Amino acid sequence: MGFWSNWKAKKEAKKEDVEQQINQFQEEVDLIEKCHDKMAGRIQQDNLTADSASAIEEYEEKHLAHLIDNPTESVEAANHEVAYYNNAPASTFEMGGLLSKVVHNTEKAKPTRADLRKKQKELKLKQKELRKKEKAEKALLKSSLTFSKDIKKLSKKYKEADSDFFMDLEEILIKTDMGMQMVMTISNNIQKKVKKSDSFDNVKELLVEELYHLYDVKHKGDTKLNYVDGKLNIFMIVGVNGTGKTTSLAKLSNYYAELDKKVMIVAGDTFRAGAVEQLEEWVTTRLDENIILIKGKPHQDPSSVIFDAIQKAKAEKFDLVLIDTAGRIHNKVNLMKELEKMHNTIKKFDKHAPQEVLLVIDATTGQNGVIQAEEFSTVTKVSGIILTKMDGTSKGGIALAIKDQLGIPVKMIGIGEQVDDLVEFNVEDYIYGLVAGFMDASHEDQVSE
Repeated sequence: MGFWSNWKAKKEAKKEDVEQQINQFQEEVDLIEKCHDKMAGRIQQDNLTADSASAIEEYEEKHLAHLIDNPTESVEAANHEVAYYNNAPASTFEMGGLLSKVVHNTEKAKPTRADLRKKQKELKLKQKELRKKEKAEKALLKSSLTFSKDIKKLSKKYKEADSDFFMDLEEILIKTDMGMQMVMTISNNIQKKVKKSDSFDNVKELLVEELYHLYDVKHKGDTKLNYVDGKLNIFMIVGVNGTGKTTSLAKLSNYYAELDKKVMIVAGDTFRAGAVEQLEEWVTTRLDENIILIKGKPHQDPSSVIFDAIQKAKAEKFDLVLIDTAGRIHNKVNLMKELEKMHNTIKKFDKHAPQEVLLVIDATTGQNGVIQAEEFSTVTKVSGIILTKMDGTSKGGIALAIKDQLGIPVKMIGIGEQVDDLVEFNVEDYIYGLVAGFMDASHEDQVSE
């Protein structure tokens, strides 16, 4: 079995495992829900207040106490316990089995209504995560299809891997905007391993293997956001105006709010007309009600706004502060001074903060985006990239070029207009999607000329 076949098998097994986890989770939620329905029925039969939440909780507390204390008891013992209190053997034996299974599966967690709500929320998040992953794959299809079509044309044009073949291959790789240096590294590495007589399938295998090892293995793990549970995290968002900076910040706040984090947005761009209003529109109409916006007066010193905001965030135990900043890269000196002052203000509260300085770049700009990243790196220390409009470009190689040329990892990508269309960037998934079009027979219809 070749490299691609092994990789594909692992990816499919991983996806199957995730789907199995979701199904198992759904089964557990259904079990708990069924138990509560049966409990409510017994309460009604016993003339308790069926519509009283406190009565239901009290009833469950009494009847499940023994099971909670003894979670490993057999189904028979559970049946006996519930039957003893309910005095309704026929229907209660079934319920006893369900309760025993729930208690065991939830690791001693008492299956109360609060547990049910929590389980339901966790299930929705898992399902949403899977849907977002599938949407991200579709969003990156434009890059994948363009690349795959060009590779397929190459296979028809050449019968052997000679110097002309590799020149054309290099041109195809350059078109993806992954950067000249990396293109030459890939080409040279393949040429060392391939023979002129090798089949094109073998060349494709080598190309896939090179991409995988140069990017996924080399950069595994550094695409995760540096968020730490149990403390106040502070992220600064920087970028040129017009790249989707403010929109990305709003989407990032929603990303963490969905994880039950308490999020504060700080309007640190106090000079650009409409900057604060744009954030206000997001917070009041499109974001979670638990996300708050802190703003200063027009033309107020941004650092003073940040100082007051962080004080409030610490006092009220927020999990995350997201700071919007000005995008005036054309005036490097002033911007550098402003960002440096912001950094100093933040470090008064936490010497390790900000935990992230995220630069927002429009993916459709291709190599110009790399230049922007380089320019911003001279102004402030950038820890990660948010690439917007990845669903609208055939030049997705910029995601690889920025890391290769500047050492800055892409951490999040924008894949659409919706509030939840900001997802974690997974290098392996990206490369897999890039090459699947010409390696996987199931994609043949998508990449046909």
